[in-house]
Amino acid sequence: MTPFPKSQRGVSLVELMIALACGLIVSGAAINFLTATLRSNTDYVVAAAFTQDLRGTTDYVTRELRRAGYDENAMRYIALPEGSEAVSPFASIQVVREDMDDSCVVYAYDGRTARTTAGTGPGVIDRGAGEIRAIRRMTRTINGQAIGVLEVAETSAGVSALDCNSAGPDYSSYPATCNASTGWCALTDPRQIDVARFNVLDNSAWNPPAASRNGSKLRELAVTLRAGPIGHPEYVRESVNTVRVRAECLRPVAPTSEPDVTGTLCNSAPGT
Repeated sequence: MTPFPKSQRGVSLVELMIALACGLIVSGAAINFLTATLRSNTDYVVAAAFTQDLRGTTDYVTRELRRAGYDENAMRYIALPEGSEAVSPFASIQVVREDMDDSCVVYAYDGRTARTTAGTGPGVIDRGAGEIRAIRRMTRTINGQAIGVLEVAETSAGVSALDCNSAGPDYSSYPATCNASTGWCALTDPRQIDVARFNVLDNSAWNPPAASRNGSKLRELAVTLRAGPIGHPEYVRESVNTVRVRAECLRPVAPTSEPDVTGTLCNSAPGT
């Protein structure tokens, strides 16, 4: 006679629930680790791209301002007679909204274009060749959000002068379309970077300080740029640079008057 088989003991419901709970804990920890790793990698890419963009923008602004005032024929202004008010057309630099978060600076430098007609060639501001330039910060509405944008402009055949308050480029599509009537183009991408501050402070000084003989204005601009990537306020960075403009504003002055007392010879917009 075949004996009755012993009963087989399986996994109880409690044991099954405990096993499932342990599995969920382990799976959740693994998913959290994977999510944190992906988020960390994404943040690293965002921070690295922003740092590179900010460094490139800062370098561009610094190089441009350092070149301001360059004149291929600058030597002709060295030995002028006392009392002469002759000054290089490239020498003046105008800072609009100085020491504010939305500064604008207008400057010029000689592009060494060949002389073809009157108003062109070395030593002469050639507007058609883009020899008058400007940099400014403006606030634009992008996707319903106010974003600070750094914009640049240069003269052309259709733009004879630059206005710090004129209309900017078209941001309805990308890349943003330059404004052909005002010369302004986007330097930073408002989809990626929010420029909170572009502050330009003119620390230029006359040498010698007293107007006892011919002098020159040593050009020095303090430039502060503060920006951050869109959607990541924790990565906001600020750079402060002192730009020593290589070209001085040379101007003979009369013994009885202070240099550039009206601010029209060295501090006005180039070409005016």
